[in-house]
Amino acid sequence: MPPSAASRDRALRRVRLAAWGVGVGAAALTGGLSVVAAHAFKGHDGKTRLTAAVARTARAGARVKVPPPENIPAIAGQPAPLQPPPQPLAAAVPQEQAPAPPVSGGS
Repeated sequence: MPPSAASRDRALRRVRLAAWGVGVGAAALTGGLSVVAAHAFKGHDGKTRLTAAVARTARAGARVKVPPPENIPAIAGQPAPLQPPPQPLAAAVPQEQAPAPPVSGGS
């Protein structure tokens, strides 16, 4: 025997309330965990930013020496490296144009 309309409505209300409860519980849990994380990990105190800015300014004036590229020997038995072609490639020959699509004569 199928459930009556009243029992179906009660079950639907219970499912809806359970979904709301899960949503509210997830939001509360997220808020609680963010408070725990905020107390567990120390944030910035504002003083380190000043020293980092001073260090960044000091580094900006310094020259950086980059080593030259290394000479890497070829691997024995490998084919010669690619070379450009002796002459530039010719322009591509245009392909035949596709036939025009059929047009309806109207009504």
